[in-house]
Amino acid sequence: MSSKRKEAKLERTEMGMLRWIMVISLLERLENDEIRRAGLVKITEVIKVSQLRWYGHVLRMDDEEGVKRAWEEPVRGRRSRGRHRIRWRDKVKEDMERRGLVEDDAFDRRQWRRRIRQPTP
Repeated sequence: MSSKRKEAKLERTEMGMLRWIMVISLLERLENDEIRRAGLVKITEVIKVSQLRWYGHVLRMDDEEGVKRAWEEPVRGRRSRGRHRIRWRDKVKEDMERRGLVEDDAFDRRQWRRRIRQPTP
């Protein structure tokens, strides 16, 4: 299942739960945006923020830490032919580009936290 299909399924499930919690029937024909006006953020956006928060944490780690070494270690070998599966690293880079972030921003923790919490333009 593709990443976009997983995200769509997750958002459908989230909206079903929100409708159930708020006791809103599908027969009322309220759009998802109207339900979200209560100040709720999409679950996929929460996940992206969490991933960026973790990425900033890894970047700030000491170089001797195992996680940091594993992150920076190049993967040997070649990838197979055809379209490649999107890796976690690629998705994080994409989210950073959308928010206008670079790796050096992670070293100022306050600014990093503030900027990753801003909604994607």
